[in-house]
Amino acid sequence: MWASKRPGPPAGGPQKKLIIKGLKALPTLPLSYKTDTLERLRSAVHAIQQNQPTTQGLEELYRDCEGLCLHKFASDVYEMLQTELEKYTRQQLLQIDRSPDTHAPAAILDQTRKFWDDYTQQLTMVRCVFLYLDRTYALQTTNVASLWAMGLSVVRQHLVETNMRSRLVRLFINEVTSERNGQLIDRPSLASIARMFIDLGLYAQSLQPSFIDATRDYYRSESLRMINYLVPIKQSAGVSAEARSSGPTDVPGYLNHVQRRLDEETQRVAQYLKPSTKSTLLATVLAELVEKHTEKLLGPNFDAMVDADMVSDLTNLYSLLLPVNKLDLLQQNWISYIKKTGLRMMQASDLEATLISGLLAFKRKLDNILSIAFQNNARLIGALREAFEMFINTRRSKPAQLIARHIDQCMRMGSKLAADDDIDDIFDRIIMLFRFIQGKDLFEAYYRRDLAKRLLYNKTLSTDTERLVLQKLKAECGAGYTNRLEGMLHDMELSLELSSEFAQKQPESAMNDIGFQGSVLTMAFWPTYEPMELVLPRQAEEAQNAFTELYAEKHKGRNLQWQHNLGTCLINVEFNEGSKELQLSHLQGTVILMFAEQNELTYSQIQQSTGLENNELQRTLQSLACGKFRVLTKEPKGRDVDTSDTFHFNAKFKCPQARVKISQIATKEIEKESKELEAHIHLDRMYRVDAALVRIMKARKTLEHSDLVTELLKQLDFNVSTTEIKERVDTLFERDYVRRDDSNPSTYHYIA
Repeated sequence: MWASKRPGPPAGGPQKKLIIKGLKALPTLPLSYKTDTLERLRSAVHAIQQNQPTTQGLEELYRDCEGLCLHKFASDVYEMLQTELEKYTRQQLLQIDRSPDTHAPAAILDQTRKFWDDYTQQLTMVRCVFLYLDRTYALQTTNVASLWAMGLSVVRQHLVETNMRSRLVRLFINEVTSERNGQLIDRPSLASIARMFIDLGLYAQSLQPSFIDATRDYYRSESLRMINYLVPIKQSAGVSAEARSSGPTDVPGYLNHVQRRLDEETQRVAQYLKPSTKSTLLATVLAELVEKHTEKLLGPNFDAMVDADMVSDLTNLYSLLLPVNKLDLLQQNWISYIKKTGLRMMQASDLEATLISGLLAFKRKLDNILSIAFQNNARLIGALREAFEMFINTRRSKPAQLIARHIDQCMRMGSKLAADDDIDDIFDRIIMLFRFIQGKDLFEAYYRRDLAKRLLYNKTLSTDTERLVLQKLKAECGAGYTNRLEGMLHDMELSLELSSEFAQKQPESAMNDIGFQGSVLTMAFWPTYEPMELVLPRQAEEAQNAFTELYAEKHKGRNLQWQHNLGTCLINVEFNEGSKELQLSHLQGTVILMFAEQNELTYSQIQQSTGLENNELQRTLQSLACGKFRVLTKEPKGRDVDTSDTFHFNAKFKCPQARVKISQIATKEIEKESKELEAHIHLDRMYRVDAALVRIMKARKTLEHSDLVTELLKQLDFNVSTTEIKERVDTLFERDYVRRDDSNPSTYHYIA
């Protein structure tokens, strides 16, 4: 705990007392204090404005200002300072304003820039001297601006009250116009002028609106001058930008010019304009150069750019149309181009030979443009899909048939179409076309027919590749779509197992001269084939009967119907030149084996032994005696076979190949088969229309004809005409599924 003690009296004597008395008279300011002090401060302001040293130190001047403020003379000091700034500003700006524009317009801007730079520095010095005034009187008094704001308002007031503001704006715009025309200008001066207008609060209300208006007029004139003299696009994507921009230009050159102008305006904002001006400025440029001329930039010019695959120019076009909200016009031209080009391809004379390869190349080019130029815009992707679906279905069954044929060509062993490319990529692109066709049931029928030939004649590239395609089709259309196709592959796998078992169970003596392999096809999966009567050679018939017995043992109650017109065989034949292996059909092989015992046979003898009809026998003999590989000769000679002809075995046959494939003579049966296939699909479609009509009427009970048609088309995945719909509705009347309303014939009622 602390303790304090009062100090005792000082040693050496008694304590002295200090007495304070009041002043006899109050102190007073000298009579000339205010005047003299204001004069000293005024002189200091003049010295600062003339860039000369003050007679007194800055600290002494500060004390003078402080003294006046403390003695209630702050308003006088503020008024003196404002007056001096107004005089100086008026004197300097009037001197600049007297200079004519004709001699050196840029000199006026440069003088204004110099005045502004000096004035702001001087104002900073003045504020340092009168800092006490700024922090007390100006801060604490209502409606009294700070020294900095007051100094700016002096300049602003002079510019507004005189013509100098509009003159500076006009000169500023003239300098920018000169720069746009390719001349060099003093950018720092313009930047200083722009900063002055910003600091004075005149930029948004004076400089920017006039500048935007001048920009609009400039680019309106430039766009009209260029647009009216556009030349046709050079059909080459490799033309340089310099070549396009020299003299009259085409649309790609014009687009490059617009991009260059936008870059220039962006740099202009960065170097001497307020950043907030950028959006308005670029929008103005785009409105005059692009938005008002969109239709001229598109149309035939757009078609030419897409035709020539000008991806970079299309990228420019898209980037310019996007900010002006003109993608709707681009979409219309995009759809129009795809439809026109697609319809031209669908109407080509060499349609069957070039359509699918042409469509694949066309689709790849459009996808590349969409990805790079149009940035995968969703609207344009949908437009491409819409246009493709329109033109590709104008030929109804043809696209489905040709796509199936193209896949067949790719899937065949030794195909050149799939030799250099990734097979998976090829089928992905084909499936893209498949998505657009409406007759997918027709495609399935053609594909099933071609798949059957590949599997039965052992021409498929590989089973794995076949399954790959089926997986892609299943992903597009569902498992039910590929059920029969998968069943065909399964049949071939089971047939290989059955043939292997058959070979193991046959005695070696029976299989020395002949090898037999049978394929058991489920009728529900495979195309329909008409049976053909053929008398087989003895050994082949014995092997066939043995295979039939084995199948009957394994599958009770099932019967086999042999399709000899689908079978193939390999026969070793001895010629003078040596042994050759002939790859033949069952019909050709049966005929050739007859010459193993006799070198000469008549047409009648061959027909009697084989049991073939005239048409099939004539085609078979024509392929053996009149084709490229003539293993038989006939008398009389000629390209046609007659019932009176005689045939001889050609022992002098020569061929450098060890295995010789002799194809059957092509007939119009293929065209007939296609017509029958389309007729079958049409009949199946009509059954589906009937089922859909009954389903709709059963659910709705009563319906107008127009509403019934609308509902029907929503449920169908193929095209059907109004005439066909009317015919199917009439059949429902006949079968008592629906009836007409008594008072309104176009209204139908479902009959339960």
